[in-house]
Amino acid sequence: MLKKGFRLKKKEDFERVFRFGKTLFFEELGCRYQKNTSSFHIGFSFGKKYIPLAVDRNRLRRRLSEAVYSLREQWPKKGDVIFFVNTKTSKEKPFIKVKERVEHLFQILNKL
Repeated sequence: MLKKGFRLKKKEDFERVFRFGKTLFFEELGCRYQKNTSSFHIGFSFGKKYIPLAVDRNRLRRRLSEAVYSLREQWPKKGDVIFFVNTKTSKEKPFIKVKERVEHLFQILNKL
C-alpha cells in the first residue's frame, strides 16, 4: 500500500492535475501526468459511470496501488499522476496486466 506521503489527497491537487496535466491511455486505463517541483504523488479517480460497484473500484485501486508500490525504483523523480478508467469495461478486464501497464507508463514518464 502506498504511504500517505505519496498520495494525492486534496481536491485542489486533483483539479490541478486534471486541468494542466498530459493524458496517456493504455486501452481502458488512462492517466494524467503533470511535472512539478515537489516529490512524486499518485492519485486514483474511478467514477461510478464506468465501474458502478464500489467493490470493483476499490479492487482496481488496490491492485494499481500495489503495482505502483512494487515498481517504486522506476518512479519518476518529480510529478503527479492520476489513474482513471476511460471506458465501460467488463468486470475482469481492467484487472488484467495492471503491473505491466504501470511499468510501461513509468518508462514513458521517465523519458519525458
